[in-house]
Amino acid sequence: MREWLRLQAEQGVDLLEEEKVISKKDGPTWWERFLNTQNKRKGQYDFSHEVKESMDECLACKACTTACPIKVDVPTFRARFLNFYYSQYNRPLKDYLVAGIENTAPLLAKFSAITNPVIKSSPVQWAIKKTLGYVDTPTPSHPNLAQRTATLEKFDLNKLEQLSEDQRRDYVLIVQDPFTSFYEAELVESFAKVVQALGKKPIILPFKPNGKPQHVKGFLDKFARTAKNSAAFLQQVSELDIPMVGLDASLVLCYRDEYNTVLGEQRGDFNVLLAHEWLGEQTFKQQVFEPQQSYVLLSHCSETTALPHSAKVWQTIFSALGLQLDPQATGCCGMAGTYGHELQNQENSSALYNLSWKAKVDNTEPAQLLATGFSCRSQVKRFAQYKPQHPIEVLAKVLH
Repeated sequence: MREWLRLQAEQGVDLLEEEKVISKKDGPTWWERFLNTQNKRKGQYDFSHEVKESMDECLACKACTTACPIKVDVPTFRARFLNFYYSQYNRPLKDYLVAGIENTAPLLAKFSAITNPVIKSSPVQWAIKKTLGYVDTPTPSHPNLAQRTATLEKFDLNKLEQLSEDQRRDYVLIVQDPFTSFYEAELVESFAKVVQALGKKPIILPFKPNGKPQHVKGFLDKFARTAKNSAAFLQQVSELDIPMVGLDASLVLCYRDEYNTVLGEQRGDFNVLLAHEWLGEQTFKQQVFEPQQSYVLLSHCSETTALPHSAKVWQTIFSALGLQLDPQATGCCGMAGTYGHELQNQENSSALYNLSWKAKVDNTEPAQLLATGFSCRSQVKRFAQYKPQHPIEVLAKVLH
């Protein structure tokens, strides 16, 4: 990356100014990008291609910002590099698919009874693999989230604003993300049951795109707009002083990290908690279960690197209910968002899974294995043929 920056400066390219030009859409035209891409295919050398190949190997786990002593934020400068690189060359179609997932997933989930059989069909899976370079494409939840949570109180900002401070303490607001809401609706349903079991009233907030997929693929202009809209909504809701809880670590951590970077003071001071952060502040009624009710926890790599004590909090929560939880140290499962779905990454994805996840999965009974990451559960399902539970799903079964 340093060499790339040096070469750009040597050629008189001011990358900070170029970013401004790109955001104003004053950069190379589509025709110029097309010609550059054709020259690339003909073998015209550009050191940027070598950097791009290296950046493609980033898992965006952010261990570099915490576990590494140097603490260089590789995912952030990768996103900025991709933003510049694809102002010069054509993007692959799969990048647009990933960046637009927060717009397409709600539609697919709404009509899951119709779309799922189509997506699962061999011809469509083959077409997705050949045209987009994606494999093992997940299907939306059926029944979908709206059907599973039809009896819950609907979000009404005006009504909540009229409640007294004491009345608002009875509520918990669930912040949606595209993965759990549209591909694991049962998890959102389970968390709502946990909230109710603790004497609170859950309300699911309207879905607002988070923008994380856009950031990962370097659509920085689109990400900035998405972040601005989402932050404005969450800031308005936060003034109710009602806890807001999200279920996917990578999306919640995006509110804390990438939002701060791109929005600065415009982000506001809203706070979205992860489930274990909110549950860790609650009081549980001691329950005693059979000794065999013990579980093994494998944590999401982004959550582990950013919040190293999260597994300990889950262990404390389970202990309060008379349940044994054994957190295991693991690296990345190899799915890492969409990384493990990309055809070009299949060998690496499998190798990463084999490094630390495979043995722990194989040595644990399916009913006892828990995983906090959506990507992690998807990866286990792919290689072990079953999907582990999230800790929340266990709590939903044991709390009354």
